[in-house]
Amino acid sequence: MSLVVTEEAVLRCSHGGQLQLAIGDPRVTVDGHKVITGGMEGGLAFGSAVNPVPGMLTPCPAQTPTSPPVSQPCVTAPTTPVGLALKLTVGGRPVLLDTATGTTVSGSGPGTWTVASAGQTTLEAV
Repeated sequence: MSLVVTEEAVLRCSHGGQLQLAIGDPRVTVDGHKVITGGMEGGLAFGSAVNPVPGMLTPCPAQTPTSPPVSQPCVTAPTTPVGLALKLTVGGRPVLLDTATGTTVSGSGPGTWTVASAGQTTLEAV
Protein backbone atom coordinates (compact mmCIF):
# COMPACT_ATOMS: atom_id res chain seq x y z
CA MET A 1 0.00 0.00 0.00
CA SER A 2 1.07 3.57 -0.66
CA LEU A 3 0.44 6.79 1.21
CA VAL A 4 -2.21 9.20 -0.07
CA VAL A 5 -0.75 12.58 -1.06
CA THR A 6 -2.12 15.72 0.62
CA GLU A 7 -1.67 19.45 0.13
CA GLU A 8 1.25 19.24 2.58
CA ALA A 9 3.18 16.96 0.20
CA VAL A 10 6.56 17.87 -1.25
CA LEU A 11 7.48 17.14 -4.87
CA ARG A 12 11.10 17.04 -6.08
CA CYS A 13 12.35 17.59 -9.63
CA SER A 14 15.32 15.75 -11.09
CA HIS A 15 17.42 18.92 -10.68
CA GLY A 16 16.83 18.97 -6.91
CA GLY A 17 14.11 21.64 -6.82
CA GLN A 18 11.31 21.14 -4.32
CA LEU A 19 7.80 22.52 -3.95
CA GLN A 20 4.98 22.00 -1.51
CA LEU A 21 1.54 21.38 -2.94
CA ALA A 22 -0.85 24.13 -1.92
CA ILE A 23 -3.98 22.71 -3.50
CA GLY A 24 -6.31 19.83 -2.73
CA ASP A 25 -9.85 18.55 -2.79
CA PRO A 26 -11.66 19.62 0.40
CA ARG A 27 -14.14 16.70 0.20
CA VAL A 28 -11.56 14.36 1.77
CA THR A 29 -8.99 15.39 4.34
CA VAL A 30 -6.28 13.57 6.26
CA ASP A 31 -5.31 15.16 9.56
CA GLY A 32 -7.07 18.32 8.35
CA HIS A 33 -5.20 18.49 5.01
CA LYS A 34 -6.96 18.15 1.65
CA VAL A 35 -6.06 15.17 -0.54
CA ILE A 36 -4.66 15.58 -4.05
CA THR A 37 -6.54 13.97 -6.92
CA GLY A 38 -5.03 12.96 -10.24
CA GLY A 39 -4.41 15.94 -12.48
CA MET A 40 -3.90 18.49 -9.71
CA GLU A 41 -0.15 17.83 -9.83
CA GLY A 42 0.20 18.99 -13.44
CA GLY A 43 1.39 22.45 -14.43
CA LEU A 44 3.15 23.29 -11.16
CA ALA A 45 6.32 25.42 -11.40
CA PHE A 46 9.25 24.66 -9.13
CA GLY A 47 10.30 28.32 -9.25
CA SER A 48 13.77 29.79 -9.15
CA ALA A 49 15.77 31.82 -6.67
CA VAL A 50 15.09 34.84 -8.90
CA ASN A 51 11.33 34.21 -9.14
CA PRO A 52 10.18 32.18 -6.12
CA VAL A 53 6.67 30.75 -6.06
CA PRO A 54 4.46 30.09 -3.02
CA GLY A 55 5.20 26.72 -1.46
CA MET A 56 8.65 26.48 -3.06
CA LEU A 57 11.16 24.92 -0.68
CA THR A 58 14.28 24.66 -2.84
CA PRO A 59 14.53 26.44 -6.19
CA CYS A 60 15.09 24.47 -9.38
CA PRO A 61 18.47 25.43 -10.87
CA ALA A 62 17.55 24.54 -14.49
CA GLN A 63 18.65 27.08 -17.08
CA THR A 64 18.33 27.52 -20.81
CA PRO A 65 21.33 26.45 -22.95
CA THR A 66 21.56 30.01 -24.31
CA SER A 67 24.43 32.39 -23.74
CA PRO A 68 24.02 33.85 -21.23
CA PRO A 69 21.88 31.16 -19.61
CA VAL A 70 18.46 32.18 -18.33
CA SER A 71 16.76 30.59 -15.34
CA GLN A 72 13.89 28.38 -16.52
CA PRO A 73 12.81 26.02 -13.72
CA CYS A 74 10.87 22.78 -14.11
CA VAL A 75 7.10 22.62 -14.62
CA THR A 76 5.32 19.36 -13.82
CA ALA A 77 3.27 17.21 -16.15
CA PRO A 78 0.52 14.97 -14.68
CA THR A 79 1.51 11.59 -13.27
CA THR A 80 1.34 8.30 -15.09
CA PRO A 81 -1.43 5.88 -14.01
CA VAL A 82 1.12 4.08 -11.81
CA GLY A 83 0.89 6.80 -9.13
CA LEU A 84 -2.91 6.90 -8.92
CA ALA A 85 -5.10 4.92 -6.52
CA LEU A 86 -7.11 2.11 -8.07
CA LYS A 87 -9.85 2.06 -5.43
CA LEU A 88 -9.91 5.41 -3.62
CA THR A 89 -11.46 8.26 -5.56
CA VAL A 90 -12.81 11.71 -4.75
CA GLY A 91 -15.47 13.08 -7.04
CA GLY A 92 -14.74 10.27 -9.50
CA ARG A 93 -11.03 11.09 -9.70
CA PRO A 94 -8.35 8.78 -8.26
CA VAL A 95 -6.23 10.16 -5.45
CA LEU A 96 -2.51 10.69 -5.96
CA LEU A 97 -0.17 8.27 -4.15
CA ASP A 98 3.38 8.71 -2.91
CA THR A 99 4.54 6.35 -5.68
CA ALA A 100 3.54 8.95 -8.29
CA THR A 101 6.08 10.26 -10.76
CA GLY A 102 5.90 12.30 -13.91
CA THR A 103 7.87 14.32 -16.38
CA THR A 104 8.93 17.94 -16.23
CA VAL A 105 9.79 20.55 -18.80
CA SER A 106 12.52 23.10 -18.12
CA GLY A 107 15.09 25.24 -19.86
CA SER A 108 17.59 22.41 -19.76
CA GLY A 109 15.19 19.91 -21.34
CA PRO A 110 12.91 17.20 -20.03
CA GLY A 111 13.28 15.82 -16.53
CA THR A 112 11.21 14.02 -13.94
CA TRP A 113 9.44 14.69 -10.66
CA THR A 114 8.76 12.38 -7.72
CA VAL A 115 6.97 12.64 -4.39
CA ALA A 116 9.56 13.40 -1.70
CA SER A 117 6.95 13.42 1.10
CA ALA A 118 3.25 12.50 0.99
CA GLY A 119 2.40 15.16 3.57
CA GLN A 120 0.88 12.62 5.96
CA THR A 121 1.48 9.11 7.36
CA THR A 122 -2.07 8.08 8.31
CA LEU A 123 -3.96 7.06 5.16
CA GLU A 124 -2.80 4.40 2.72
CA ALA A 125 -4.50 3.23 -0.47
CA VAL A 126 -4.10 0.77 -3.32
